[in-house]
Amino acid sequence: MASKSPLETLNAFGGFSRILDTLREVDVASIRAAAETPFTLAVSSRDAALADHVAGLLYRGDRAHDTPEPAAALSLPLHEISALALADVVLLIAPADGEAIRELQAVRELDARRIPTLVCVLGSAPADAAVHARWRPAGVVTLPTTADGTLDDLAATRAIVRAVRALKAVDDVGLARHLPAFRHAVSTALIEDVAFTNAAYSLGAGVLQINPLTGLPLNVADIVILTKNQAILAYKIALAMGMTSDFRTIMPQLVAVVGSGFLFRQIARGLVGLVPGLGIVPKVVVAFAGTFATGEAVRRWCAYGERIDREALRGIYTQALVRGKEVARSLASRAGDRLKRAKRPPQ
Repeated sequence: MASKSPLETLNAFGGFSRILDTLREVDVASIRAAAETPFTLAVSSRDAALADHVAGLLYRGDRAHDTPEPAAALSLPLHEISALALADVVLLIAPADGEAIRELQAVRELDARRIPTLVCVLGSAPADAAVHARWRPAGVVTLPTTADGTLDDLAATRAIVRAVRALKAVDDVGLARHLPAFRHAVSTALIEDVAFTNAAYSLGAGVLQINPLTGLPLNVADIVILTKNQAILAYKIALAMGMTSDFRTIMPQLVAVVGSGFLFRQIARGLVGLVPGLGIVPKVVVAFAGTFATGEAVRRWCAYGERIDREALRGIYTQALVRGKEVARSLASRAGDRLKRAKRPPQ
């Protein structure tokens, strides 16, 4: 009797059609709505030119040819509190030393109106506890300067991106979609988070698949879930990178970017679970690496129009396997500790 190919094996359990059905059923309405919800990030300083410059930095990204119209970030005068209070986030630029009565008053008034505010302190050294205490309840971020006292644009942009994302006042994907400076950080975080999630899911599902009599059906279901997560990841990256939000239009393009790897890496990952004696850890490693490689391929295409060839994709996947092994060991260790605690008799 001739052996079946991986695709025939998957089809025997309805796997391929189920994957397609699952992708069709992905509910992206809420993801799309959050990404497209308008917001305002206001930058204010007694130095209007500096405020304009900082606001402009947030529109610098990888895809200069596809920069959104300036609307999400804008500079406003420090004294126009009523206008600042309409923003979703306020960046208030302040000197590291010296008189700052106007800035302190603005912080108090914005706090009274419950407007998330970050005080951006100019300086070469990170803000210490005294600086944070001075500007409380607003958050504080240091905008690094160069030796001649001018703003270090790249370092300052990175600092602002980290601080604004930490506020969680605006949806991460929405931030990136409207402000290109956020795109690399947000898309990278998405890839890492979903790769970790798929690895954790794979570990949990792997525990249930130890019995070879139940392994195959669960592996097929497992493939469907992981592929669905990858599809959502790809769509979120596309939204974050400013691509079209029409799911039916963008998804065929994204699938084409990663080619057969989008599906067949998941099949390979599932077949790992069918081989007796391999254990759970290899399944976790492949789940992480496959998801990471898929996300990175999509990110590069969205950012640079770079269609990664098979050899380059294999290189990304190989590097992701190294990271996947670390994640698998960490997850397995934590799961083992929880199991030991659960088995302890009550004191």
